[in-house]
Amino acid sequence: MYSKYERQKDKRSYDERLNLYTGPQYLYPPERIKPQKVVHWSEEGLPMYGVGGEDAAAPAQDAEQPAVDGVAA
Repeated sequence: MYSKYERQKDKRSYDERLNLYTGPQYLYPPERIKPQKVVHWSEEGLPMYGVGGEDAAAPAQDAEQPAVDGVAA
């Protein structure tokens, strides 16, 4: 026994099927969700989770840069 909807040919033309994915919702990619945690891998290969995301990791990278000519960044 099978469903009457199973393996039915799509009766729409190629142009009708193509136009399904050309609407305004497909013009721009969706906004990405910012990560809430950062995953660092230890020497043993185990994950270590930290708080923050790209925004929290960026200031830490700036702080690690050495001062140039005695002027802090």
